[in-house]
Amino acid sequence: MSNLFALEDGIHAPITGGATLSACRKGEIAETLFIAGAMVHDWEIFTPFGHSQAADVVLTRSGVRPLGVQVKTGTLVDSGAYVVTVKRGTTGGMNARPYQQYDFDVLAAYLPDRNQFVFWTFDDIRSRVTVRYNPAKHRAPGNWDLLNNVAESLTNSGPETADVPPPTVQMSTSL
Repeated sequence: MSNLFALEDGIHAPITGGATLSACRKGEIAETLFIAGAMVHDWEIFTPFGHSQAADVVLTRSGVRPLGVQVKTGTLVDSGAYVVTVKRGTTGGMNARPYQQYDFDVLAAYLPDRNQFVFWTFDDIRSRVTVRYNPAKHRAPGNWDLLNNVAESLTNSGPETADVPPPTVQMSTSL
């Protein structure tokens, strides 16, 4: 698979005639590549409708609890590391905040020049607004098995709900 960003200088893409790809367009490309990769690894895909959802993609397969995945794009910095912004914005981009527990299960960060993803569990990045990934120091990218491990772990440790009665709804008989 070729690098769809194809950034000659880290900013301008020749495929767009030298125009800068917007952050939104980069996100769309990263999400599409993630979905393709997940399908190759035998996941069923669900995409929440609209922007500003806590998870960009929901993965499922028989026997495991669905996984919420937030997809981001890493930015290569001079040190050779990647910086991934992991915060949830609000309308107008003001008051961005860290994601909260149960917003998603896995962060998938796309590394454009490597055309690979690196994965973190939510617990790995809890309450942080940026994470750094250095290929020389950290786990190898492309560890799709992490998704299987997280799904199995969450399925096995999920809440027991079989004995919980449904909520009682009382209807008024008078108007």
